[in-house]
Amino acid sequence: MIHTIIVPGVGGSEYDHWQSKLQRELVSCSRVQQQDWNLPILKDWVAQFIETLNKAQDPVQIVAHSFGCLTAVAALAQHPEVTAKVRKVILVAPANPSRFGEAGFARNSLGNYEAYFHGLKINVAAEMIISENDPWLDFENAQKLAKAWKIRPRNLGQVGHINVASGFGHFPEIYDHLILEKQDFFISNTDETKLFFKFAI
Repeated sequence: MIHTIIVPGVGGSEYDHWQSKLQRELVSCSRVQQQDWNLPILKDWVAQFIETLNKAQDPVQIVAHSFGCLTAVAALAQHPEVTAKVRKVILVAPANPSRFGEAGFARNSLGNYEAYFHGLKINVAAEMIISENDPWLDFENAQKLAKAWKIRPRNLGQVGHINVASGFGHFPEIYDHLILEKQDFFISNTDETKLFFKFAI
C-alpha cells in the first residue's frame, strides 16, 4: 500500500482544509508537523519533512500545499537518498519563493529564495496544480516555476490559493492526481467532528 504524506504550508491546514479531509479519508496517511507553523524557516521545515518521510515504511506519495510545496521540493533536492521511496509529489498552489528567505519571510531576511528554487531539479514524478489568481503566486510566476521544474501544470482557473478561504474545503480534483488502490480509502460512519483532536492543524 502506498503511504501519503501531507505537507501543509504556513499556518498549517485547518480541520476544514482539503488536506485535512484527505488525511481523514485515506487509510495510510500522515502529516508533517512543524515546530512553528507561522515561522517558515526552510531548514527547520525540511528537517521535519525528512523525519516524517523516514518514518514511513511503505513507498510514499507527497501531497503538498503552498510553502509545503517549497519544503518538499527543497527536501528532495537536499536529500537525494530519500527519493527512491517517493513515487510521486503533488504540488498544489506553491507559494512564491521570492516571499521567503533564511529568516522565514523575505521581509525579515537578507535575501529571498527565488533564484534558489528556480535552480532546483525535481528527480521524482511530479505534478503541479495552479491558479490564475493565487495571491501567494501570480499566474505568470507559477508558469515560470513550473517551467524551471520541468512540470506541465494543471490550471484550475480563477480559484485563488486553493484553500478554505477560496472555497476549497472539499477538493475532489486531487483524486485525479493521487496514486490510489482499492484499500486506500477509509469509510466510516463515525461523526468525524468528534475526532478533531486526532488531527493537527
